[in-house]
Parts: sequence; structure tokens; C-alpha cells
Amino acid sequence: MATPIPINRPVRVALVGVGKICDLTSRAYTQSVEAEVVGLCDPDSENLERRGRQFPDAARFSSLDDLLQSSIGIDMVEIGVPTPMHCEVACRVLDAGHHVNLQKPMATSLDEADRMIAASHASGAALRVMEPFIFFEPLETLKAVVESGEIGDVAGFHMKMVGTGLGGWDVPWSTLSWQFRQMQDKGLGILVFDDGWHKFAVANWLFGPVAEVMAWVGQTKFSDEIVIDAPATIMWNHVNGVRGVFDLTLAPDTYMRSKYYSSDERFEVTGTKGFARVNHCVAYGLNQPSLEVYSGGVMRSYHELDDDWGTSFVRQTEHYLRWLRTGEGELVLDASKSREVLSFVLAAIESSKQNTPLRLSAAV
Repeated sequence: MATPIPINRPVRVALVGVGKICDLTSRAYTQSVEAEVVGLCDPDSENLERRGRQFPDAARFSSLDDLLQSSIGIDMVEIGVPTPMHCEVACRVLDAGHHVNLQKPMATSLDEADRMIAASHASGAALRVMEPFIFFEPLETLKAVVESGEIGDVAGFHMKMVGTGLGGWDVPWSTLSWQFRQMQDKGLGILVFDDGWHKFAVANWLFGPVAEVMAWVGQTKFSDEIVIDAPATIMWNHVNGVRGVFDLTLAPDTYMRSKYYSSDERFEVTGTKGFARVNHCVAYGLNQPSLEVYSGGVMRSYHELDDDWGTSFVRQTEHYLRWLRTGEGELVLDASKSREVLSFVLAAIESSKQNTPLRLSAAV
């Protein structure tokens, strides 16, 4: 990805798709000196009205055509529309010469990802996929511990996610319905594909690209409309030899306190001298320390790390804004790395369908 010409003033941002997830993604702009929200776009008038109260000076548009044809002066567009619309919307924004901050997952296919990357290269505008987990301070600290050598050479990586149904926020059906349709139409479910993107992105961020994956993805049916892609187990080998496992269980009647989604998540790196373990992420888990490190017979607990998942949304957006403004440093999870993550996710789903291990090249 080419480095953009630095923007030596606040970045002028338009938010496209301002539904529920925008409650989190928009936080970075509320008091930011790095950016100014100048436009809001959504076909839902209630979404526009609600977000307009948050950004009263922003112009409002009910269609992407009206936004792109306006003269409000946009530098970057943050796209929060459903994943099946990512390719079309992102390509149109990139073709118009505007940088893109794209909600995850990147796309529903590698072909869509390649079309967006090609549009970015053709226009010179940057394409970046949002990923808050890799800006979550307990996970950042785990990465630093692993890279320090304190727990020795990495022997394995394990992620656990229990989808619990009680204790978090209420998500409107309009937000969920397209995800269930996507599961029915393409087999891209709400847990392995949509939420799982976070976990696969963490694995890629920690240990690099994946060479081979083997997965079993089950289904739990609640109604003709609602099918959840769980329980599931995914195993893989990174190119560097690290082996990972992701266990996903559905426990809809379990309470897990959260200001956001209700789920029990754990990330553990085992080394030859000990382990480092993050005990919770989106929810607050079982009141354990956010990070524990065991080495040399001593357990060290971290209690002062910022373990509010919402903060990671602010930090990941601030990172992109600084990169756009200065052109300095590495853009974390750029379009190329995001494509690696998408390839990993899709290979896991295809492996389950074929009931066989897949080399990543076979999934491309």
C-alpha cells in the first residue's frame, strides 16, 4: 500500500452506515482533534436522526450517491454497512478518491477483497479494515510478553470463545437479520465468520500467516431463520510452525456481564517456560485479572490494564487517523494483511464443508 500524502489538518470524515456498531466505532470522533465528522449517510432516517444528535454539524445523506456528489470535502469514509455490501460501497468510495476505514469482516469472498484492493491501488486512496482486538491493551501486553522471551519459545496458541446469551446489550433484529441470511445463503455464520474474524485476526497479528487449517463447524438451529454456526473447533499451523486451536461453544442461557456483547473469551500462549493468558475481552468474565503470566514458578497478574473493549475501538481509529495525517510508521492490519485474515477464515469454513485439511493456497 502506498503511503498517502499527509493530511496536515483534522481528517474530514463521512460515516456511511450508522447503525448499532456505530455506537462503538464513532467514539473516536466525539472529542478527536485528529478528525472532524462532516457527513452521515444511511437510508434509515432513525439512524440518521440518532447519529445526527451525536454530530450535529455533520451533513446528512440518505444515499451514497448524494454523499459522493456533495461538496462537503471528504478525506476519509468510514464504512459500517453489512458485510455483503462492503465491496460495492468501498469500491465506489475508493474510485472517488477517498480513503476507507472498513468495518470487519473485510468481504464475503477473496474476489471481493481483490476488487477493493485493486480499486485502492488504482486511485491511490488507502484501504484499511478496522480490528479493535489487536488494540486491546491486555492482548497488546500478551504480545509483548511473548516477544520478550519470558515464557520461552512458543509451543502453542489456544483461543476459547463461549457465546453466552445473557448479560450484554440488546442488539436490534435489523442488525442481526442480515447475518442470519448470510449464514443461510453462503454458510458465513455470525460466530465463526463474523465474530471469529476478530480471533483469526489476533492469530495472524501474533504469529503471522497460516499455512494449513482443519476445521469442524457445527450448527445449532433455533428456528427456520436463526441458525448459529456452533459448536466449532478450528486447528491450524502458522507458516512459522506455531500451532493454534480455536474452540467455540454456544451457551445461550449463560450470564456474562458486559457493556457490549455477552461472551466468554480467552487467549492463551503456551511457551516452553510458562504461559501468558488473557482472561476476558468483550465481557468482564469471572472477575479474573485481564492478563496472567506464569514463568519460573511465579504467577504475575495484571490488574491495571485498560480492559474496556470500547477503548480499543477508539485506539484503532486514532492509529489510522495518525497514519493518514503523518504518513509515518506501519499501518496495522492494512488491506494486504486483512486479505490474509479473510483467506484464513474462509479456508476454515471450507475445510469444515469438505471435512479435510486445507492448505491456504487451496482456499484462494
